[in-house]
Amino acid sequence: MTLLLELLLDVAIQIGMEILVEFGWAGVKGALGRENHHPAVAAAGLAVLGAGLGGASLWLFPTSLVGPGPVPGASLLLAPLAAGAVMHAWGQYRGGRGHPTTNLATFAGGAAFAFGTALVRFLGAR
Repeated sequence: MTLLLELLLDVAIQIGMEILVEFGWAGVKGALGRENHHPAVAAAGLAVLGAGLGGASLWLFPTSLVGPGPVPGASLLLAPLAAGAVMHAWGQYRGGRGHPTTNLATFAGGAAFAFGTALVRFLGAR
C-alpha cells in the first residue's frame, strides 16, 4: 500500500509540473501564433527539458521523493505512461474548448518530459 501511495505522489508531482509548463507554453504559443513542431522533434526536446527540470529538482530536493520500492526504476516506466495519458487527456480537453495546446499536451510529449525528469532523478537522487 505504501508503494502505491509513493508512486501516486511521484506521478502527481510530475503531472502538476507538466500542466504548469503547458499553461505557460500554450500562452506564449497563442500570443505568437506559432505552430507545433514535428512530434519526434518535440519529444526529443521535451525529454531534454524534462531532464533539465529533473536536475533542478535535485538541487532543491537531493534525496528521493519516494522510498525505494521492490522494483527499482519502476518509475522510469510507470510515471511516463501515466503522465503521457494524463497530458493527452489534458490536450484533448483544452483543444476541444478552442484553447491553444503544445506538443507537451500529447501522449508522446508528456511521456518524454516525464521520462527525462524521472531518469535524471533516478540516477542522481541520494
